[in-house]
Amino acid sequence: MIEGLAMTSSKLQISSSSHSGDELSDILSDYSCGYKPRFKQLFGGYSGSSYLVELDDAGGVAGPTKYVLKVSNGYTYENAEFMCRTAAHLGAAGYRDCCLPIPKMKQKRPPACTDDPYVYASRRESGGVPAFLLNYVEGQQADKVMRDNPELAPTVMRGIGGGLGRMHASTAGMDKEKATSLGLRWYETDGGCCDVEDQVQNKVMDKIMADADARDHVFVPFYKKELEDLKTEMRLAKESLAIGITHGDPFADNILSMPESGQLSAFIDIEDICVGPLLFDLACCAIGCCFKASSGDEDDNNGLIGKYAQVLDFTLLSALLEGYTADRKIPALEVEHFVAYLRLTLLCNCCWRFVKFNITEKGKDLPEKAKNSYLELQRRVEYLHDGAVEAKIHELLRSLS
Repeated sequence: MIEGLAMTSSKLQISSSSHSGDELSDILSDYSCGYKPRFKQLFGGYSGSSYLVELDDAGGVAGPTKYVLKVSNGYTYENAEFMCRTAAHLGAAGYRDCCLPIPKMKQKRPPACTDDPYVYASRRESGGVPAFLLNYVEGQQADKVMRDNPELAPTVMRGIGGGLGRMHASTAGMDKEKATSLGLRWYETDGGCCDVEDQVQNKVMDKIMADADARDHVFVPFYKKELEDLKTEMRLAKESLAIGITHGDPFADNILSMPESGQLSAFIDIEDICVGPLLFDLACCAIGCCFKASSGDEDDNNGLIGKYAQVLDFTLLSALLEGYTADRKIPALEVEHFVAYLRLTLLCNCCWRFVKFNITEKGKDLPEKAKNSYLELQRRVEYLHDGAVEAKIHELLRSLS
């Protein structure tokens, strides 16, 4: 029997699927043999199914006895290989603040387009869903650490910023030709970065307009307006912004911190990892980690607390950027477009929630909280259009420059 282990998260507690112990053991046989595994299902998040793997007998081999087995619902085998190979390249570059994939035991050389000699994804899941094994890291989700110990929040965010800055600095300067030659995932053709290219190519808009209910939804006018701004900014990414390996979805519940100290443990969940614009990743981290409920107790938002349900926590944003700039200086062009990228990364995540719970999963008995979860992020976009907010953010960026 498989135990369930709840992960406290700002996301709804949803697990897309579950698997028997026998099926999980069959998948695990691609990576390990001769050990007696125990599995605990990890609940939390909107997609995918994750299991903590504990090995009773490590066979005398040095190394961890715990791993995470990820079943990637909604992805192809090729997608999973791209994710794993891109994460493995980070590890090869010396980066360790991320869950890294474990190669399969029996290797078949991948296509000649890559220098990586390993294969990572398993095809053994009964429904044909790709799975892969990751190293296990200690820690708690960063959002939980900050909720439970608010005094540690700046330390948590400084650590996250430093980890992200090191990630970006380790691979900055890539282009499509180099990424392709290494067999890495490129954001425009292979997914990642919150699938922003699907927005650029109108694939998401087409899906919304093809649904009889969604096309007349109150979300659509807002989305159409913001989508034009997104396309303009992503043209800049293609022409001028720095490119490197990005986590792609660095929300606080995709990052582990140490609960006692607040220090960074690791970035987890590599489904959106890819080679893409570094500013996208930094902005995504800010919008996923640095908002707070508008309480009215203190006003660091130029009189805007009370006008919006959620506002930026400038203490946390400052700590994130301080940590980041200690390892990578933010170029002037990225400073100039930072707020626009806050909005467009929010739009990607906002639209994902809308489509997931109002179109893709429409026939299922989902809670209203899921169906309306897009509104939280829509309101953040609207807040970031306020001129006073933009001025405050740019003032902070200039102080760090």
